[in-house]
Amino acid sequence: MSSPNPGDWRRASPFAILFFAGNIVKTVARAMIQGALIPLIAMVPLVRDNPGILGVLLVVLLALLLLPFVAGTVQWACFRFRIAEDRLLIHQGVLKKTALDLPYERVQGINVRRSPVDRLFGLVTVTLDTSGSVQAEGKLPSIRTEVAHRLQRSVAALRPVVGDPAAGEGDSAAAGTSRPAVEPGRVLLKLGPGDMVRIGLASRNFIFVAALVGVLTDLLQPGDLLDPVLEAIEAGVDSAASAFTGLGALAQVGLAATLIASIAGAALLLTVTAAFLRHHNFTLGHDGRRFRSRAGLLTQREVVVEAPKIQQLTVSQGLVLRWMRRYRLYALPAGAASPEVGRASVLDVPDVLEVPLLGDRLADDLRALMFSRESTTIPVLPGSKRFRRVSPHYIRALALRYGLVLAAVFGTLVLLAWAGMFARTSTILFWWAASVPVATFAAWQRWRRQGYVYDRDGLASRSGFLGSGVKAFLMRKVQSATVRQSPLQRRKGLATLQVQLACGTIAVPYIDRREACALRDYILYRVESSRRRWH
Repeated sequence: MSSPNPGDWRRASPFAILFFAGNIVKTVARAMIQGALIPLIAMVPLVRDNPGILGVLLVVLLALLLLPFVAGTVQWACFRFRIAEDRLLIHQGVLKKTALDLPYERVQGINVRRSPVDRLFGLVTVTLDTSGSVQAEGKLPSIRTEVAHRLQRSVAALRPVVGDPAAGEGDSAAAGTSRPAVEPGRVLLKLGPGDMVRIGLASRNFIFVAALVGVLTDLLQPGDLLDPVLEAIEAGVDSAASAFTGLGALAQVGLAATLIASIAGAALLLTVTAAFLRHHNFTLGHDGRRFRSRAGLLTQREVVVEAPKIQQLTVSQGLVLRWMRRYRLYALPAGAASPEVGRASVLDVPDVLEVPLLGDRLADDLRALMFSRESTTIPVLPGSKRFRRVSPHYIRALALRYGLVLAAVFGTLVLLAWAGMFARTSTILFWWAASVPVATFAAWQRWRRQGYVYDRDGLASRSGFLGSGVKAFLMRKVQSATVRQSPLQRRKGLATLQVQLACGTIAVPYIDRREACALRDYILYRVESSRRRWH
């Protein structure tokens, strides 16, 4: 190991102050959304009744906006890093000093981001994901491009070569199987502007954004700070309502349809814009050892993940993607989380290799490349007929679970109705009765989507409701496997197999208990007998 030389310690660019300040703003914003949003909303009537307090609040808000930049400047001044021959050293912290010693052998991915400011001044932000931590450990904000290239070369020089017997690649059960049709070193996928529209239309946030647009249009009421503007809007709305009342039934239907189409169009515009910002010029490549994706309109994002580091492969398909005959793919390394969990978490989790839109052939080729010569027979496409359904008793368990939730919700509403604080009791009981068949259908639909399949090396689990998704993994990468039984499962001789990976948990519910135990024992055997590295 090379000893650190104080003369080699570097400082990030002063533009890294924006990075540190941004992290502080994100943390504060998450805390406000989780705990302070309701108190802030409650202050609106106070400001309306006491206009004099508005100036004080503006001063406080200005101070709160300046504090992150002051704290970011102090953090930047205390940040140092050194690129040694075999490790990255980082010293940071103001009151609590932290020294990070990160050997290159632990690095499982090097991800690069280029914000508009970084691109203007030739800077990059580099993140090193490791297999021994839940969150991304090594992060160098706003460093020069040549320094980032030097770090990448240093890490690549000390990584074990994929396929080297010393790295544990000699126990493949399917060494004679053919490689996938995709050739190493070529671009596997490149998305264009039309694909951005498809991604925006298939976005899970489309319905949420449409509802938000409708709610915001309904919340425009006079009495706020923009009284003249909002009163003019209210007058226009009243005139439109009077004209709408005088129209015939067919014209009213057409006008309502036009309004709904306008809201949907505005939501689609927002989701497509978000797709362009995040996935513009998306390119996925493979050089024989690692996968590399590049995308981004303003902030360019580059994610690099080596195939042996991938712990789980997820392929999902919603209703819109199913109509388009397309899929969305995620390759999760150790310590990573699903994108939904990662964006909501306060932790800086490792980046996930995401392919936002791809066809069935490329999805199968990527499975073959990411799993190498192992598990050549398990499918990753949700529509595959090879998946085995779980026991029909799963419908009963889900219906009972949904029934308990509905009983709690509607029971509370009935109590409020009896107290005179809500609608009539008969109305609530009607909707309660109407929700029972809906809950039963939902349980049946969930059972139809649930399935599993396994071979000698891997296992895949399918689940979903309207859409469906498949989670596939190699058995030798499992950290623990357990068999659990509920009272209903014990009576029916069923059990749930739960598998823990370095990136999350996968469950196969309501299968035969003997099969679950045998599968658990076989998975643990594959873990203990494998000579390959799990990360």
